[in-house]
Amino acid sequence: MFDKISDTLQKYLMPIANKISSNNILQSIKDAFLISLPFTMLGSIFLALVNLPFLNDLIGADAVASLQAFQAPLQNVCFNLITIIIVFGIGYSLGKRYELKPAFTAATAFICFMIATPIITIKDTNYYLIGNFGQTSIFTGLIIAVVSTLIYRTVIHKNWVIRMPESVPEMVTDSFNSLIPACISVLFFFIIMVIMSKTSYGTLNALIYAFVQTPITALAGNLVSFIFAGLLCNLFWFFGLHGNNLVYNSVLSPIFKSLSLQNLAAFNAGKAIPNLLSEEFAFYFGGFNGSFIAYPVLICIFVFFRKRKELKELGKVALIPGIFSIYEPLVFGMPLMLNPIYLIPMLLTPVIDTLIAVAFMATGLCGYCTGVSVPWTCPMIISGMITTNSIMGGVVQLVQIVVTTALWYVFMKVAIKAEDQKKKDLVTEGDNSNE
Repeated sequence: MFDKISDTLQKYLMPIANKISSNNILQSIKDAFLISLPFTMLGSIFLALVNLPFLNDLIGADAVASLQAFQAPLQNVCFNLITIIIVFGIGYSLGKRYELKPAFTAATAFICFMIATPIITIKDTNYYLIGNFGQTSIFTGLIIAVVSTLIYRTVIHKNWVIRMPESVPEMVTDSFNSLIPACISVLFFFIIMVIMSKTSYGTLNALIYAFVQTPITALAGNLVSFIFAGLLCNLFWFFGLHGNNLVYNSVLSPIFKSLSLQNLAAFNAGKAIPNLLSEEFAFYFGGFNGSFIAYPVLICIFVFFRKRKELKELGKVALIPGIFSIYEPLVFGMPLMLNPIYLIPMLLTPVIDTLIAVAFMATGLCGYCTGVSVPWTCPMIISGMITTNSIMGGVVQLVQIVVTTALWYVFMKVAIKAEDQKKKDLVTEGDNSNE
């Protein structure tokens, strides 16, 4: 029966997984967010340091205020310019994947985004508002970067380029070859900008925010959708596919990054944090991180099944990676992959973790994630405290570990008994054949 279910799931899931993993646009979006990661991480580290719990008691409120003001420019650069980084990243990565000149596609995407971004005039001087480059414009920048690169690619493929003699240096040739594709892309968004200025929305960003970003964010911020995404992520892992890349990094990352930046802006301003679900919640409380399976499985191996030599040897290999959220040694070495007994706990783990965290946060026992980001390899307990700016964040993760360890203990015990029975049956068959 299981084989039939497995074959059916592979039949319908594998094509989807292959399309996602080979889709140039989705992979470029993933690349862009990975490019932005070091900068958001840097800003998060400084923001966390100047907002440590009880810091007021240690150095005084005035000193804390001075530190926060001192590092404010760094916050502006790391968080409020994130869309520019994403635009550059998509333009570069998508151009490279389409075998274009990535430096020119990235620059074209950036200029197109700036053309579509409104300017304010104060005393005959034009200014860009830094807020227009933050979380409210992520989807606008993403769409513009993709469309501008597709226009650029179309023009190149139609051979609408200026050809230069072979004796001309390569960089000069590339510049002239890019002249027409870049100009057509920029003019396209210039026309869009002019048209939007005549509407009630005023800007392309306002239109996209109202009709695209807000509805998608609301849908993804729904608890049912979130749990379904966690189930799908681990289902892909069960078949040996990188669930995080297929479900989160390629599809959900822009949505939850936007929610995180909203939380971060509120936290920075001392206001109530608006979103329970966010990128940090997904990774450090919602099960989108290898730690949520690695920790309970490793605890079971070293505490409850330490006499099992094969598990103990595997545990030695998987321990250090597992502490830092890398659980591939368990997926492929135990293996969790394609093992019917482990499918249920793999699917239940993100559901249980999410419901535990929601219960604590919705009732006020633990604060929401502040938007402060930490490396995805940050060990549990520590990541919980930093991302919620409270000790209770670590307590929530501890409860999650205890509950899911009990879950995995039950199924690991079943799997071990099944394995032992299989060995006994093989011995019995061998004895009978000798007779």
